Amino acid sequence: MSAPAWYRLDNAARVFAALAGRRTTTVFRVAVTLDEPVDRPTLQAAVDAIMPRFPGFAVRLRAGLFWHALVAIPGAPTVREERDAPCRRLHPRTDGPWSLRVLVFDRRISLEISHVLTDGGGAIGFLVALLAEYLARRGVPVPDDAGIARPGEPPDPEEWEDAYRRFHDPRVPRPPPGPRALRVRGDRLPVEELSVVHGIVPVGPLRAASREHGVSLTELLVAVMAAAILDVAAREGRPRRPIVVMTPVDLRRMFPSRTRRNFFLAVRAEIDPRLGPWTFEDIVHDVHHAIRGQATARSIRRQIRRHVGAERNPFIRHVPLVLKIPVKRWLYRHRWGARYTSALSNLGRIELPPALDARVERFEVVPNPSTAHGIGCALIGHRDRLVVTIAGILVGTGLERAFLTRLRRMGVPVRVETG
Repeated sequence: MSAPAWYRLDNAARVFAALAGRRTTTVFRVAVTLDEPVDRPTLQAAVDAIMPRFPGFAVRLRAGLFWHALVAIPGAPTVREERDAPCRRLHPRTDGPWSLRVLVFDRRISLEISHVLTDGGGAIGFLVALLAEYLARRGVPVPDDAGIARPGEPPDPEEWEDAYRRFHDPRVPRPPPGPRALRVRGDRLPVEELSVVHGIVPVGPLRAASREHGVSLTELLVAVMAAAILDVAAREGRPRRPIVVMTPVDLRRMFPSRTRRNFFLAVRAEIDPRLGPWTFEDIVHDVHHAIRGQATARSIRRQIRRHVGAERNPFIRHVPLVLKIPVKRWLYRHRWGARYTSALSNLGRIELPPALDARVERFEVVPNPSTAHGIGCALIGHRDRLVVTIAGILVGTGLERAFLTRLRRMGVPVRVETG
């Protein structure tokens, strides 16, 4: 079956396409560091070979009268040396028509990709396929049963479905909107610069701490983030708004879909400093129950109903795109983005076949810049380590130090890297 000539944007992509700019670039990074310097010509050959297996990424974003669309384009992006700050906006002069770029820096391969195309799960699938093809061309065998996309395989049409539409149920009630949240204060960096701090953490002590509190690893780290924000905000006096940390949920684990496009929604963990003092145990308790209560199929279907239902509104459908874009940007700044303080995303643990795994030092992820919350966190695991990355367009917040200090107080050693 041949790939479509064009694709409609999924529900999340419609928002990201409207927001994309020099500040909120919508571009995030997933990267892998190898045990030797990357050979760029071999990597370029691997990109050329793997792109036809991912037709939903071999597209350019085109603006129509009422909606954006993704139009198929031939070829593959050119691998470039990394010289700029991470997650800069995609520009036709340097990136061509592509909504992704592949960068090389010494031993690191970075995929920077717009959320218009996919989420963290889809990006990791592409990066692992690219890694496998690159190492195969360097003489490393790739098992046939590894579950890794390989060149020459026919793409599964379900990989490019809009899963939001598939699982939308118009009979489900919409969830109520949350309150306006506390904003982290700091100095803005110059346009298209990003502050990045990596914390390399052994998984063992972190899992021990999560078991001690009776919560998952993600719930523990969301609680650490909320507590760190409270530490920072309390220096300026008692905060006057709730602290809300958003946590994206990979819906492929909840609904039967193999889509490589966006298929995530966020749950919110909230603590309200106006209710009085909070111990860390109090924060962990509330975060645990908030995430467990919202990360269910019933609750998520309500969010799908809200998001997909809005785009199916007859009035909205027939508003010209030139008017939709400024309205969505205004809503993002003053309504949607105002309802959370920061975000923490866990991309899970990467497992590779032994022959490939032996050539990999680590994976990392850098979240996309956002004018809504200014600074966010993303984490990814590999073998016995977790790389926690705090990145944003704000500096001088003290949030990175507060977050990593809290981990150390819990007996979790942290090695810090910047840039």
